Amino acid sequence: MFSEKMIYKTKDEEAIKILSDFLPDKIFDAHAHIYDKGFAPSINGARLDFNKYKEEMSKLLCSPEKLGANLIVFPEKSMSVKLSDEMLVSELKVHTDCVGEIIVRPDDTAEDIEKRLVHKNIKGFKCYHVFAKREDTWNADIGEYLPESAFEVAEKYGMVITLHMVKDRSLADEENIKYIRKMAVRYPNAKLILAHAARAFASWTGVEAVERVADLENVWFDFSAVCESPAMFQIMKKAGNQRCMWGSDYPVCRPRGKAISLADGFYWIYQRDLDNFQSKTPINDWPIAIEGLMATRQACIMAELGRKEIEDLFYNNALRLWGLK
Repeated sequence: MFSEKMIYKTKDEEAIKILSDFLPDKIFDAHAHIYDKGFAPSINGARLDFNKYKEEMSKLLCSPEKLGANLIVFPEKSMSVKLSDEMLVSELKVHTDCVGEIIVRPDDTAEDIEKRLVHKNIKGFKCYHVFAKREDTWNADIGEYLPESAFEVAEKYGMVITLHMVKDRSLADEENIKYIRKMAVRYPNAKLILAHAARAFASWTGVEAVERVADLENVWFDFSAVCESPAMFQIMKKAGNQRCMWGSDYPVCRPRGKAISLADGFYWIYQRDLDNFQSKTPINDWPIAIEGLMATRQACIMAELGRKEIEDLFYNNALRLWGLK
């Protein structure tokens, strides 16, 4: 993943031209990762910071007049949290239009977490299933990798938690829904972002289940790396556009391919698959970044969003959530 670069082909340029009539002049990416092998040496690749993000993404985003992001430290099981915090703070000092999220792990206490809030633009926390204390982390309950202490601190300061839930049924899993509802009610001043349109890579999981959490005003959604429109459309329809935000999931969005719904699950198409495709008509490919933006555009068309609502989705909602307005 990290060895790849964002390289644009002719068909990408055509897509960017279409997107230029859709994208606002101001963009805030709600879900972008930063990384350095200094804190996660087991992941190969060069340092990825916000300058690198702008270098690779600005063209795709049609060179917006204002560009910020929620910088999320890339989670890796054996990472040095201390060094990752240092990188995040160094980025936030330079890029004042950005906010950031620190990694939280199952055993972190509220005191542990609070001590790490050393910059005013550390606005939230990122949990991830790899920290769960089980071998099969893809089937972990949310509480196995997201400590309640993160909610306690988020409640105290009005902060944000970004959740990439797991389990095959994602949001449609009963235990996931019960957990989200319980914690959202218990900690009303904490904001919970359900990443990847509530991880609706299998679009039916979002379409069928979002209504069961849509009433929770402190539950938000980012649309990062989602390459199909149905779940995004349903989320905006049921929860409203004002708690939805676009995100790239950089650098996950670099490779060519997309996530597709398949039977009762989903499949990530990558270059290895594209190389084996055969068709009587030409097969084109886009980076995941373009697939996600095109799917978001399609969802906005179906939802009949006006210009102001699209600007909210790409910029204003994020600034309101993170208190930057």
